[in-house]
Amino acid sequence: MISVNEFTEKELYNLVNEGYYLYENTKNTYLKLCRSINNPINQLKLPITFSHSILLSKAIAVGIKYSTMKNKLRSPEQKDFISVLLILLKSVSLNLSKLIDFNEFDDAAYHEILTTLNLFNSDKLRVEELKSKINMLSETDYKLHLKISDLLIKTFGEISEVNVSHSTRPGKAILVSGNNFFDLLKILEKTKNENIDVYTHSNLLIVHALSNFKKYTNLRGHYGNQTENCILDFATFPGSILLTKNLRANREFFYRGRLFSTDYIVQSGIIKIENDDFSELIKSAKTAKGFSKGKQKTDTLLGYDETKTADELNNIVENLNAGKIKKLYIVGINAHLTAQKIYFDEFFNNLKEDEFAISFSYSSSKKNVLVLNMGDYVPLVTRLLHKFFNNYNVSDDKIVFFFATCDVMTISSIILLKNLGAKNIYMTQCLPTIISPNVFEFFKKTYRIFNTTTPLNDLSKIRD
Repeated sequence: MISVNEFTEKELYNLVNEGYYLYENTKNTYLKLCRSINNPINQLKLPITFSHSILLSKAIAVGIKYSTMKNKLRSPEQKDFISVLLILLKSVSLNLSKLIDFNEFDDAAYHEILTTLNLFNSDKLRVEELKSKINMLSETDYKLHLKISDLLIKTFGEISEVNVSHSTRPGKAILVSGNNFFDLLKILEKTKNENIDVYTHSNLLIVHALSNFKKYTNLRGHYGNQTENCILDFATFPGSILLTKNLRANREFFYRGRLFSTDYIVQSGIIKIENDDFSELIKSAKTAKGFSKGKQKTDTLLGYDETKTADELNNIVENLNAGKIKKLYIVGINAHLTAQKIYFDEFFNNLKEDEFAISFSYSSSKKNVLVLNMGDYVPLVTRLLHKFFNNYNVSDDKIVFFFATCDVMTISSIILLKNLGAKNIYMTQCLPTIISPNVFEFFKKTYRIFNTTTPLNDLSKIRD
């Protein structure tokens, strides 16, 4: 949570303080249990003593000193593998929290997280042990994706192909942003008899393709075209805004009075919603300006027809086996960058007749491109690819993967594919905030990943 949000010193202090309180309670419980059953006590020493009088800057300085001491004992290769391991830990933790939203838990995934964290208590970290943990976490992440996708359809109904409106109409409005489907459902239920339109934002786009959400006439459409363009979208939205759990976004403080959140930790200037009481959020929407005129925008084609898509994927497998398709390009979810859109427009336009592409993001009118827009919802992409590669070998030279995004789940997915034998993987450049340039170069070299350059250059390289 600290790594993906911005906190003031006071907010960060309160977060650390609460964490330390939980740590002390857990330690005391452990000691009491050990004594009650005469069990040997195995207690780690905490290098930092936290107190109410401590300065946060001093705590950070001590932490840096301790971290530096540990790093001196590690080789450059160990440090790089540790960096990759931490990325995998973040991805698994994020997906486990999404699973918990469905009131489900995965003991095996939780155990993997804990045993991996416990590695860092050792001064002797073997490279082979780090590699093994990385591989196990990527497989755990994959299983979580499949569980989440199954629960999504079981809970919110079957998926279908729909046109999603990006237009707005005059009236009061609420914007729901983030990843939490349950928070959105509660808002729709609370406002179904109110004269308030509800718009989705960010990764909630996919709900428009799920049958259980279609019954709500107050669900008007999706606001904004870019999933992470929060500053512009929030500033221009003339109603109240709900930031749901698991939201990773830029949050500015000049929306005071209009930003609400159900999240565990809420920043200054954001009103925390307790016990599903959305009355203040609805009141804020009613008193806000609302849309005076509305604006017409182009719709987005979203989702897929289950039966039709299964037939199309089976047909691709048959054509691969018959040699009619020489190369199959699989393009991952949308990065929502103009440069990426231009890249794949040119890429698809230069496909040969004996080449085919499955695109989970960028659209194309070409007959040899199958577009399956998943609204950037990775578990559904994983679900479809899982079915496809049950019928075709992922390690075949004809298969080429393209990742248009770079985040913790991208790194996890690439490692899984390489472990399954995938030979050809191309990806966009990672931002330094996601993975440092040195570690990114190490990652590419270790797992034999190619950076995208230009469409013609990459196609030429693949064909050669």
